[in-house]
Amino acid sequence: MILPGLTAVMLVLIIGATALATGVVEVVMAIRLRKVIRGEGLLILEGIISIAFGVFVFLFPGAGALALVWLISTYATISGLLLFVLAWRAKKWGPA
Repeated sequence: MILPGLTAVMLVLIIGATALATGVVEVVMAIRLRKVIRGEGLLILEGIISIAFGVFVFLFPGAGALALVWLISTYATISGLLLFVLAWRAKKWGPA
């Protein structure tokens, strides 16, 4: 039996779970590396945005992937920009 509605909801939930797990790992990583790196605030901000996105997806999974396209693309854009800025700063740190 093919259930496209259930498949779409599961896809959205997998995206939310991935964002939630990624956010938690980023916040923990930033806290543990705060004495080693500079600009850990950006990594914490990235983690908080990921956690917020994951929670939002879990609260409203019935909205479906099509309705969340704008939210997913906004999250991906902001996340990518924050990680780009963090990588740019890390490049300036030099070898450890």
